[in-house]
Amino acid sequence: MDKSRKMFLQFSGVAIVLVIWELSGRVLGELLLAPPSIVAVSYIELLLDGEMLTELGASMRQMFVGFGFSCLIGMPLGAAMGRSKIIDALVHPWISMMVVTSVAALAPVFILLFGTGFEFRAAIVFVASIGYVVLTAYHGSRGIDPKMLDVARSFGTGRIDIYRKVVLPALFPYLITGARLGLVHAIRAMIVAEMFVIVGYGGLIFQTGQDLSTAPILSYLVTIMIVSIGANLLLSWVGRRVAPWYDSKMAAGQ
Repeated sequence: MDKSRKMFLQFSGVAIVLVIWELSGRVLGELLLAPPSIVAVSYIELLLDGEMLTELGASMRQMFVGFGFSCLIGMPLGAAMGRSKIIDALVHPWISMMVVTSVAALAPVFILLFGTGFEFRAAIVFVASIGYVVLTAYHGSRGIDPKMLDVARSFGTGRIDIYRKVVLPALFPYLITGARLGLVHAIRAMIVAEMFVIVGYGGLIFQTGQDLSTAPILSYLVTIMIVSIGANLLLSWVGRRVAPWYDSKMAAGQ
């Protein structure tokens, strides 16, 4: 499918959903489902008020701390798991449990351990995102063609150079993909954590849920969706800029 046709279908899909949303909102009313025309007005009002963007900025800064640690720890850990059966056996069960465990279920325990401040939110984000970062790097590391490593060794390449010139370029697309997956879950975890303690952007969403109109809460949700999509596209752009083979590697499913 050519790019122009794909874009046309994507825009058509968005337009169809907006029309259905508008019609459904007119029938159900603002209390149950505010239509896009009313949400747009509410969104502009929230932007002009400034509180939404202020809280979002503060929440994102804290989220990036937890997400940053998940990448710093998760990427090398996943690569090590893929190259070492011992590390894989020791760590894999714990990582798998992190992926399948609900953040909402962990929140009360983390509140007892860290309180309700910065540490709590960063810890929740870390646990929610590290599993995806680790497992993606792990599968990428396991998928490196042994022939590539054998060829490098046959030319007398040392371990450090093999890692730098063979392993890292082969692994890089997976690291970017893992970061993209982890970031989406990190943003979700940030919102859930803040809704538990009613602070930050998640706290705004929780409090707005008590209003008589769903327009403000839908505005908050639209903003967080835009941020998530934008961050994901940014990481994808970084992947293509740093490693031109990123798209072809991912398209091949390797």
